[in-house]
Amino acid sequence: MADYAAIAKIFEERVEEIDYYETQAALKLKEELLFTLKNETRQLLFLVGVPGCGKSVFLERLPRVLVQNYRLIKYDSPFFEPVDFVRSLILKSGHEVAEYSLEAMITQAVQIYKKSDTIVAIDEAQLLGKEMVELLRILADSRAFWFLLAMHKHESKKILSQPQFRSRPHRVLGMETMEFDETREFISNALLKAKAVILERDFSKALSKEIFAIAKGNFRDTKKILNKMFLMMDYALKTNRPKYQKPSRCLVRMAAIDGGVLDI
Repeated sequence: MADYAAIAKIFEERVEEIDYYETQAALKLKEELLFTLKNETRQLLFLVGVPGCGKSVFLERLPRVLVQNYRLIKYDSPFFEPVDFVRSLILKSGHEVAEYSLEAMITQAVQIYKKSDTIVAIDEAQLLGKEMVELLRILADSRAFWFLLAMHKHESKKILSQPQFRSRPHRVLGMETMEFDETREFISNALLKAKAVILERDFSKALSKEIFAIAKGNFRDTKKILNKMFLMMDYALKTNRPKYQKPSRCLVRMAAIDGGVLDI
């Protein structure tokens, strides 16, 4: 009998390497990003997609995507003030802050970074305040940085409609959801990784279709359904409930409801 608790852990929501699965959307995004870095001037790049499509996972993987001469500075949270942000950029370069006024620090940061190809990636960038958005515009205008701002697709429209972005060089990179074949392959690969060969063999195409239909190809929601389902199966095994010890359409829907993916 497979270890359902261990399998459930594989599908937990996190962005470390164990979770990485390169979808066609991620591969396309990687190729577009590398082409842009090679052929265009330094500018603001907007990585947009629906919540849960894999933007954070892509950013976590970014050091492996970039060619050797690019340096990455990554921020997982956008909650900072302009002064703190510029100070952080200076310190991350290995330099000390020369003067503590914002204007002086901007000048120092630009002088430092214009000599290197540095990508500053900010996750959840839709949460940036107006002052930070304006600061990023100023820094981008210096052509010293590449900025890669990951944000929710529906909220990106409001930011991108602002005049300071419409009139300046920028590129929008989209992260799409998974196709059905990718959902099925992701499930299969994860079960094989867990050495659950029999379970992988018996996991029907119909069940994968049910998961895909509910999650709509969303990477996070797909994992959430699978995590909840295997936790339920583990509980059923421990409490001697044979009906719920194998994957089923009923369990998929119960897991989706429990995970908040499916409304009742």
